[in-house]
Amino acid sequence: MRNTVFIGIAIVLILVTAAGLGNAQTGEEIYSQKCSGCHTIGGGDVAGPDLAGITDKRDREWLIRVIVEPDKLAEENDPIMAELISQYGYQMPNLGVTREEAELILEFLSQFPVGDEERAADTHPEKAPEEVKTAIGDPESGRRLFIGEKPFENGGAPCVSCHSVRSAGVNGGNLAKDLSDLYSRLGEKGTYGAVKSLQFPVMKDIYAGKSLTEDEVADLVAFFKEAEKGWAKSDMYPLSGFAVFLFAIIIAGVYYGRVK
Repeated sequence: MRNTVFIGIAIVLILVTAAGLGNAQTGEEIYSQKCSGCHTIGGGDVAGPDLAGITDKRDREWLIRVIVEPDKLAEENDPIMAELISQYGYQMPNLGVTREEAELILEFLSQFPVGDEERAADTHPEKAPEEVKTAIGDPESGRRLFIGEKPFENGGAPCVSCHSVRSAGVNGGNLAKDLSDLYSRLGEKGTYGAVKSLQFPVMKDIYAGKSLTEDEVADLVAFFKEAEKGWAKSDMYPLSGFAVFLFAIIIAGVYYGRVK
């Protein structure tokens, strides 16, 4: 009987372990879900730096920390982190990546070494690419692009299909998150890079061969920036509306009582 129990426990443990291994993610999958929205591998800087050759450029332990706890690095006034924040205009968010996941991401990234052009840029900083300057956009045009009133030039789907910007009164699809605070989280450069690159896993497929024009990117960035101003106000509307409604009921009750 005792042997049967032990055998049963062993089988359960084997099955649980096998299930865990079956659900384990690869470094590429984690990168696609957590990193590709702001970074490319060989495609140039967008919302964050190009990660091609990053495992050759940076200390491994520093890379693990910047993936796992970027907020703590910033709080410690890490000089490299401070330089990145200054360059890209925002602090890398903490995405809840574990150390084990970070190790897998770095293992995946190690397959992409530094190219000859990047080595030359590192050796001769004066030849490094110039900082991207964002164009001034039209927020109203960006709103129309977002909700689909104005089609994208290359035929991409309107943003409202998957996203909302409730601070601007735009209630869209629920496939992806609300973008009301996009500009405050990423800043000018970060928002520009994220909209221009469209590196998020689902968006890469939807907008394959349908990239946005410079003017469209600038207009959307301007729209997100303008939407920030309506954030506090939009939260007050339901409460103020209820207060007016309640006041109207009280007045009607008083009036009705007097007439009666």
